[in-house]
Amino acid sequence: MKGRRPIPTKQYTIERPGSYIFLLAVPLVFWMAGYVFSIGYPVYAGASSTPLWNRVCGILPNKETSYAAGLLLTAGGAFLIHRANYILIIIRKKTYLPFLIYILLASVNPDFLPLKSTSAGVFCLILAMYQLFTSYHDEHATDKAFNTALFIGTGSLLWVHILWFFPLFWIGMYNFKTLNARTFLASLTGLGAVYWFLLLWCFLQWDFTPFTVSFSALAKVRFLQITGIGLIDWVLIIYLACLTLAAALYIITHEHDENIRTRQYLFFLIVFAILSFGLFFLYEQSSDEFLCIAYMPVSILLTHFFTVKKGKKRYQGFYASCIIYIILSLIRLWNSLLNTVI
Repeated sequence: MKGRRPIPTKQYTIERPGSYIFLLAVPLVFWMAGYVFSIGYPVYAGASSTPLWNRVCGILPNKETSYAAGLLLTAGGAFLIHRANYILIIIRKKTYLPFLIYILLASVNPDFLPLKSTSAGVFCLILAMYQLFTSYHDEHATDKAFNTALFIGTGSLLWVHILWFFPLFWIGMYNFKTLNARTFLASLTGLGAVYWFLLLWCFLQWDFTPFTVSFSALAKVRFLQITGIGLIDWVLIIYLACLTLAAALYIITHEHDENIRTRQYLFFLIVFAILSFGLFFLYEQSSDEFLCIAYMPVSILLTHFFTVKKGKKRYQGFYASCIIYIILSLIRLWNSLLNTVI
């Protein structure tokens, strides 16, 4: 008897043009629906927003500009994630999924349409992460330590809560054998440079609200006091957290499948995602923003989970996960549209 021929794993490859078109079409539908029904417009600055973000919201002239800016920032953040993954080879297979998954996650949530302060904050965190990762085992990378802190400090002018991630980058420097007295002082100098210029501006204007408003918002911790989140929102958050947990557990249990450098990169992203989800429960007024930040490490972790090992189960699991998440997001969008009409 002839044995069965093994089914080639190529047919279970996710990296196909059809998959890419599908993952791009869904966010486009959400953006079009948001634009037609003016979801999130006009763009308002929240009570915890920095003065700089208040000014940005004030100069947005119309809905077209707001949505165009939001779409460009979302696509730009996804592109930076893709380039960082490609150059640093965090995932050893060539794939566009980090780009597509980030766009999908950031676009199907009506709370992020059309524009958030974290849309620009993601840029700064990705650039800071790239500087950190490229300084791997370089004890003389004072310039990269400075740039890392400079990017985080610049992002904090738009969204001050980004400063919570600053100690995480110190931990990353320690794990990557980069942290020493010179790189530590360089990072403090990079962050200090931003705020020295801000302090000088405040003296010239004799207006210190950029400090008082921003840092008072940073001190307003409201643990487990999240309001305005419905059942579908919680289901989506828990579902995404479970997917991220599955990806993290796979990395931890198969850590020897990767080289040491990639392993440390992935562990840093796991801690990054945990910190983002954790801060979600600390700040009621900025919970949406922390969820948006979590999409950055999650997009890479999920890509690693679904692409490194091919097979029928991973193939089906990927599409099942996408479909379930999209259906839940459509229900949330429908509820948001009903609230807008009412």
